[in-house]
Amino acid sequence: MAREITRKDRLAVERYRSLVARISESTALNPFESAGEKQKRIERGKTDYEFFAAAYFPHYCNCPCADYQVEAANEIKADPFGKWLQAWGRGLAKSVHFTIIIPMWLWVNGDLKVMLLLGQNEQKADILLSDIQAEFEGNQMLINDFGAQKTVGNWEEGKFITQNDCAFFALGKGQDPRGIRHRQYRPDYIVGDDLDSREECRNPRRLRQSVAYICEDVIPCADIRGCRFILSNNIFAPQTILTEIRDTREGWTYRQVNATDAGFSPTWRQKYTRGYYIDLCAKIGTLSFQSEYNNSPYAEGIHFTQDLIDRCWEAPPEWTEFDFIIGYWDVAYSGAKTADFNAVKVWAAVRSELWLMDAFVRQCKMYDAVQYMYDFEASLPKGVRINWYYESQFWNDALMMVFREVSDASTRRGIFGKRRGEISLIKDDRPKGNKYDRILAQLPFYQQNRIRYNIHRRNSGDMQTGIAQLMGIEPGYKCHDDSPDADAAALDKLNRRIRSSAPVSYGYAYRNNRW
Repeated sequence: MAREITRKDRLAVERYRSLVARISESTALNPFESAGEKQKRIERGKTDYEFFAAAYFPHYCNCPCADYQVEAANEIKADPFGKWLQAWGRGLAKSVHFTIIIPMWLWVNGDLKVMLLLGQNEQKADILLSDIQAEFEGNQMLINDFGAQKTVGNWEEGKFITQNDCAFFALGKGQDPRGIRHRQYRPDYIVGDDLDSREECRNPRRLRQSVAYICEDVIPCADIRGCRFILSNNIFAPQTILTEIRDTREGWTYRQVNATDAGFSPTWRQKYTRGYYIDLCAKIGTLSFQSEYNNSPYAEGIHFTQDLIDRCWEAPPEWTEFDFIIGYWDVAYSGAKTADFNAVKVWAAVRSELWLMDAFVRQCKMYDAVQYMYDFEASLPKGVRINWYYESQFWNDALMMVFREVSDASTRRGIFGKRRGEISLIKDDRPKGNKYDRILAQLPFYQQNRIRYNIHRRNSGDMQTGIAQLMGIEPGYKCHDDSPDADAAALDKLNRRIRSSAPVSYGYAYRNNRW
């Protein structure tokens, strides 16, 4: 009995036909092209990925490829046994390259026999596979240069075979991949695209099940003669399939590409502008922007909630009105993307209020953090100075060398005018103790409504990165904690100075929603 045709089926067919027509229109042939020009294009396309993408996929490549896209394609082509975790921010064309253009590039080079595409579910997998299927059917440039590939009887949804005997399969996550093969060939290109869901990422058990499915069910179905395996998604949650595999399994290459740097300069500069990302960040909020586009997710913990943070934003007093101003630097030596953050937090106190005025929270070299401190102090009004602290355990030859290097450079630039060329960098011999308890000790300041955030820095990526780390603090947390640790140290020092400078009868009174 024939299966009933549903409205969803009709919509899928309409989408596919529309896609084929659009591809056909955008890849129209030049009727005056010579055989030599055609052959030259074919030969160059096989070796030059950027040219291949632009020449054969103008409907996707309406601007030049980014460097990271070309590098990924060349790396994948060069290693038939590679396994990659590709963490690309939203809008960076990961699906287009990993599920369409790169496998097509391998196909024209004879490096692909069986492709297996994994989606979050069967329907999404079929849609993704239909995108590459539509290229074979409608791309006039591909048909002209490499021959017609549509076959009779083997051109169905979720599975198709080309005229030159290459097979393409789609599966939803969790479906059994055993037995996937075409003739003597098993999959030699497997790609999993956007396999996570937000609900799943909140459930460690489900994440582990997905990782086990990928590593224990899918990978063993690969061809022993070589199989390229790619998982792509953005790191939109503290724990995802990509991070779980990265942190618990060996043999994978992790590649992270953020949409922008800390100053909103675009990574894909051929397509996006700094202004575009600034406007986008303002529309969706900094935390969401950093999570979706820059692989910097935040988790709202059980202590430092969004409501607690939201009420802190206010316009600050003038710098000259503060009683005390300090900066605290939580030092990190490495600038690698997976290393700790260099966190410099600028806090100030007026009466019993504690103001977070600015922040520098980045995975960078120590030089950048020290330079920030010099530049920040130089920007302050005349007569306003900061005491900068850091943990004494970090004072060694490496830090001393960086400090002197920045100091000498700042002196040459004359950033302090006639003032001396060094900031007051002070060792802090604070007791270590348990870091979680240390960070949690600042919670009463929030609950007493004594914390204020400089509202003029609300859209700062550094401020928001620090807040995201703070919100992730809870028992057993796994997020970075460099910024909240610097906060805890700075607040402890400020509160001690407030108490020591107050009269003996000093106490807090709760009036007008303030202490």
